Amino acid sequence: MRRAFLAVVGALLIVSCGGDEGDTASGDDVVVQMFDNRYQFTEVTVPVGGTVTFVGAGRNPHNAVSADESWSTEDVFGSPEQHEGDKATLTFDQPGEYVFFCTFHGNAGGDGMAGTLIVGSTGE
Repeated sequence: MRRAFLAVVGALLIVSCGGDEGDTASGDDVVVQMFDNRYQFTEVTVPVGGTVTFVGAGRNPHNAVSADESWSTEDVFGSPEQHEGDKATLTFDQPGEYVFFCTFHGNAGGDGMAGTLIVGSTGE
């Protein structure tokens, strides 16, 4: 009986945590917090002309750089290091799909602190 109770409580905790819900964000203007060793969202979708604001939210420095080197938070922030509260807003005018990563905690292969940005619909 005790095992069954613990199994039910464990299942409820997993469901209440939401699993993968919250890993994606979409809209005209999306804010992505950069926590220690992870982005708030690992998949972000904006329309052509949409913006993404990357905000430092951890104790360590972070950034966001596209794997193809077409954009970086450094381009608008002026430094490769964003600390807690620092913001960098980028506007995306070209449709496409971009892997992005933190140069301190991830890599261009999408490992570690990394995510995907989709600009426009995936069919464009």
